[in-house]
Amino acid sequence: MENTDIVKERTDRPSSQRKIAKILTAARTEFFANGFAGASIEAIAALAEVSKVTIYSWFKTKENLFVEVVKSECRHMSENLVGDHLKTRSLRETLLFAAEHMLGVLMDDEKVRFDRILAAEVNRDPKIGEFFLDNGPRALLQNLVDLLKISREKGEIQSTDLVSSAEMFVSLVMGRIDMFLRYGEKIKMTAPQKRERAKHAVNAWMLIHQN
Repeated sequence: MENTDIVKERTDRPSSQRKIAKILTAARTEFFANGFAGASIEAIAALAEVSKVTIYSWFKTKENLFVEVVKSECRHMSENLVGDHLKTRSLRETLLFAAEHMLGVLMDDEKVRFDRILAAEVNRDPKIGEFFLDNGPRALLQNLVDLLKISREKGEIQSTDLVSSAEMFVSLVMGRIDMFLRYGEKIKMTAPQKRERAKHAVNAWMLIHQN
């Protein structure tokens, strides 16, 4: 995987941005359907209604295009969990929101397929795994740590290890669901069921951190 910054090579023209967005949407569809090895630039170009030359002019290689799709998925994972939420919400409300969001992402069929595709790609290029961890789970964890730090400074919670506290929160929310999904079990929850699970996880976490 090349260490390139595709964003810097983009122009500010709206037409170019729309074209790039179409390419990334098409690439996501193709990679999710066929994996990295089975995906082709020809198929992506056809879906995006652009030429192969256009794709290569912006992304240079299929590897770079795959990395951009990974970036997009990482942003989707963490976009709703930021410390700024504490400015308008209580800690409990923020954690409930975050827990429901995590459950929604975790059980999304496309997210499950993406995890399986990504696991296969790590064997081909371990750097992709590191990139995903840095920009997905680790970034998400850091957002949560930053949020808890604000709350601790306000005297709302007690914690001598915010990283462990953040990891505990994620574990309480997810439990063993991710392992079952990874090995093919179909798990579905209604919105009320997700809300109830989130509530139990947050209540347990708050009980530990407010004593």
